[in-house]
Amino acid sequence: MKQSLSDQKNATIYQYQLIKRVLIKPELVISHSIIALIFLGAQYLVYDMSGIFSWLFGFAAIQLLHLIIILLTFISVTEATDRQWSWRISPPWIGFKPINDITLLIFRRVHRHLFWLGICVISALYPWINSSLFISLVCWHFWVIVPRLMISVAFRKQRKDGVLRLQMREASYYHR
Repeated sequence: MKQSLSDQKNATIYQYQLIKRVLIKPELVISHSIIALIFLGAQYLVYDMSGIFSWLFGFAAIQLLHLIIILLTFISVTEATDRQWSWRISPPWIGFKPINDITLLIFRRVHRHLFWLGICVISALYPWINSSLFISLVCWHFWVIVPRLMISVAFRKQRKDGVLRLQMREASYYHR
């Protein structure tokens, strides 16, 4: 049962070496969730029922805004479209995230676009929306994006051509 030499030449072997792993502690996830509840309480105290509506609508609107920005970013970042992205609701990765591994450079680029374009769009809406909704949009945008920005900061000294893997309770950086 020998394999032909041509089969062995076409074989591809991927070797990844774990360089750094960032564990996401349960306390961090709980505090991140508590921040959303504190935000709900503040919205209710200041704006009554319209604050609760703005809180709920703001979350849905930010998810839609992030989807649009990510899809637009895929146009300019061609490598990002090669990977599958999906919407998750498992803390701290609430929103759209890559399903598979992604290069650190692409992860940073997509989330940098997401951060700045999100702020610009929300700021552009300021004259036409009420203050409760504006505050909700800003807070939800930061609440969703901060865990991803923290991962970018945690891996800032690593080479950009490495691979990032986001799992439920950890983020790992591998180098090829």
